[in-house]
This record gives sequence, structure tokens and C-alpha cells, in this order.
Amino acid sequence: MRTNEQWLTELNTPGVAHDAALNDLREFILRGVMGYLHTRSDLARLDGRDLAHLAQDMVQEALIKIQANIDSFQGKSKFTTWATKIAINHLISELRRRHWQNVSLQQVVEGGTTLEDVLAAEPTHAGNPSASAERQLVWQAVQSVLENDLTDRQRQVLVATQLNGVPMQEVAKMLNTNVNNLYKLLHDARLKLKKTLLAQGLEPEYILRLFSG
Repeated sequence: MRTNEQWLTELNTPGVAHDAALNDLREFILRGVMGYLHTRSDLARLDGRDLAHLAQDMVQEALIKIQANIDSFQGKSKFTTWATKIAINHLISELRRRHWQNVSLQQVVEGGTTLEDVLAAEPTHAGNPSASAERQLVWQAVQSVLENDLTDRQRQVLVATQLNGVPMQEVAKMLNTNVNNLYKLLHDARLKLKKTLLAQGLEPEYILRLFSG
């Protein structure tokens, strides 16, 4: 097994040693990526061959990133650990992007699991009808703001990013805008939501306590 210094030297020096090191690194990272893919329940529909193809594509793309950022390696861990982390992070980002790329904003806002579904399913206050009733009333107040006090764009951004967990970059594509504009919309939506709830006597700290325990 190579030392960190050997990895850096061989990967930075064109030639036979470079090609051998790159191939060994590819095989090492591929094992880690395949292991991660097998933990993803959302990929259970894929057979072994499809998973292998996905892994190989992701590793190839990750290797390009690794080589482009090799000078940033500080030697605080094994080089292979550092490289595998880059590959897994790239894989996670790409899987997230692929998940949302064919989803319309209307589908996100009007369908799927939302905060309301999560709260309704939580058994936290199953033995406390009073707390459950309070949570329902607060949620109704939040929903009223979403439906009546926000602009369509504010509601879409808030629901998509905060309730359904869609990445900002994907929402920006759906709305044909940029992330900076989304942050402004989200900021304004949150302020309006907070102001309206405060006017009804609903403090943020109270809401957090109500829904966290």
C-alpha cells in the first residue's frame, strides 16, 4: 500500500507510475462507492449491473475532481480516505440532483411528504391530547399564512425548500431564476410568516418546543 507521499508523487508525475496509481485509486474508491450505494434504499429498484454502471460513472467523475484538487490535500488523513470522501460527497450530490431534475415545482408543492404529514405521523404526543390539539392549531395557523399571506413565488420557495427539502439549486431551475433571488424570496417569506404568527401570539420558541418534544 502506498504512503500519502507516494500517492501524491505518482499522481502528479505523468507516466507508467501515474497510470498505475490512478487505476489503483479508481479500484479503491469504487469499492467504497459500491458499498455506499448498497445502503441506499431508494436505489433498491436497480439491479447489480445498473448499480455497477452508476458507480463507475460516479467514480470517473470523482477522479477528475480529486486530481483537480490534489494540491489541497493536507495529509491529515490517509490519501485514500480523503479521496473516497470526495467521491462519496460527489455521489450524494449527484443522486440528489438526479432525483429532482425531472420533478416540476407543482408536484413538489402539491404532492409528496410535507411537514404536515410528518407531524401527523409522529407519535410524540400520542398520550397527550392537549399537546396534539395545540400542534394542530399551530399547523393550521402556519398553513393559513402559506395559503393567504404569501405571494405564489414565496409560497412555492418556502414549501419546496423548507417543507419538502428540495435543494435550492433545483428550485432555482424550476423557477427559471438564480439562487440569490431564491434566498431573497425565502427571507421575505420567513419574515412574513414570523410576523403573522407573532401577531397571533405564537412565539418561535413556543412553536419549537411544541413540535420538538
